[in-house]
Amino acid sequence: MTLKRRTAMLAAPAFIGLGAVAKAQAWPSQPIRIVHGYAAGSNPDTIARHMAPAMGEALGATMIVDPKPGAAERLAAAQVAKLPADGYTLYMMTGGQAVVSATDPELSYKLDKEFDFLSIVTRFPFNFVVTAESRFKTFKDFVDEARQRPGKLSYGSSGIGSTLHMAMELLRAQIGIDIVHVPYRGGMAQPLADLTNGQLDIHVSTLTLSTQLVRAGKLRSLAVTSKERSRFEPDVPAVSETVPGFDVVSWLGFAAPAGLPQPVRDKLVAAIQRTAARPDVKGKLEELGNDVLADGPDAFRARVMADMAKWKPLAHVVR
Repeated sequence: MTLKRRTAMLAAPAFIGLGAVAKAQAWPSQPIRIVHGYAAGSNPDTIARHMAPAMGEALGATMIVDPKPGAAERLAAAQVAKLPADGYTLYMMTGGQAVVSATDPELSYKLDKEFDFLSIVTRFPFNFVVTAESRFKTFKDFVDEARQRPGKLSYGSSGIGSTLHMAMELLRAQIGIDIVHVPYRGGMAQPLADLTNGQLDIHVSTLTLSTQLVRAGKLRSLAVTSKERSRFEPDVPAVSETVPGFDVVSWLGFAAPAGLPQPVRDKLVAAIQRTAARPDVKGKLEELGNDVLADGPDAFRARVMADMAKWKPLAHVVR
């Protein structure tokens, strides 16, 4: 082998490395999609659309929100996991993904191996809502009747294996009630209609979707699922005031296919954190009942792992 050829072969990896660095430095040069696993108008969709314009400004790119609803977020996650790790597809992950990953052994992806966790953006409890005319005036009223009439009351959630479903299942496990689960796909329209016409007795919702309806007098919030009362609904009791120790808090955050180039990863994390800190964006998210925290990749991964450990004992519920 000639000296010239040997030199060229040794230099090749360096050129390849320099090409990857140059490509990362030129990023972004095309629109960035934010994929989530729920319908338009859902909680992830609402948060993504509030974040997207400001993130686009920070990155110098067009941001496109792309709902891929179905199977309690499984479809969206499976699609994103197979895409190139080039920074042009982000995944608005919810706490429900930790639930699914802890309880479904048949998933086609591994949450802890196939995604780069960028940052949680919001953290929030759920709430148990009824119509304003409901016979349940307090959460204790609901619990008492559920105990007295096993199998006769019904509740709605956003789907089997969703965090909203599992919040009620955790309550069932803790206090021993028997209540019928009615899963829905999409936003609040259908379960609200079923609440109103008496087909549902109670619904598990997010504050993002229910707060405005509660303020308008159309719904009554009986309790929030966090251990303490929400600062956004200070007059609404926590479930733990009736069921000591009960605590369910979820989150939304940005992830991407695993293997992002470090410069791209750093730019994305910085843009997410900068956007979440903007007074106009943060104010809107808080108005919808969200605590905004954007605390970066390490905290995000730690929260996902902790939540998977929390929900694993309830895996039998969704099988």
